Amino acid sequence: MSSEPYEGIIVADLDRRAMQAVAERIQRLSDEHWWALDPSCRLMENDAWVGPTGARFDAQVHADQRELRAMLTQAVHSANQKLAALPDRP
Repeated sequence: MSSEPYEGIIVADLDRRAMQAVAERIQRLSDEHWWALDPSCRLMENDAWVGPTGARFDAQVHADQRELRAMLTQAVHSANQKLAALPDRP
């Protein structure tokens, strides 16, 4: 099993214009979802749920936020790398 969740996914060869559209879409989706877990994290930072179960949930929601942001960052980076590797065509 791969260490990267989406490593090895085959991406179709796209021309530069199509790949540019894909990269822009991935960036928009990343921007849209970057803050998805912020409300829960903020509530937990303000002791919305206390005790051992609250502490576990707090740790998990913050870990999930870090994981989500790492995956979004990787997706944007990957798309931009693929785009940069494509030749410019007049």
